[in-house]
Amino acid sequence: MTVFVNDEPKNVDSGLSLRSFLLEIGMNELSGWAIALNEVVVPECEIDGNDLSDGDRLILIQATQGG
Repeated sequence: MTVFVNDEPKNVDSGLSLRSFLLEIGMNELSGWAIALNEVVVPECEIDGNDLSDGDRLILIQATQGG
């Protein structure tokens, strides 16, 4: 199935959980990241309760510091 990560298509296995997907792409530490699934922000405590479906859209945003 295909999910879109920051508007780029990614092929993933059916029934993959959001947590498993994040681990697959190397996001072991989520501190400083905002994650939205289909335009809804997913709190870190709810990441384990979400499975991905074909056509889902993920937005991954990393907080930065600067002036």
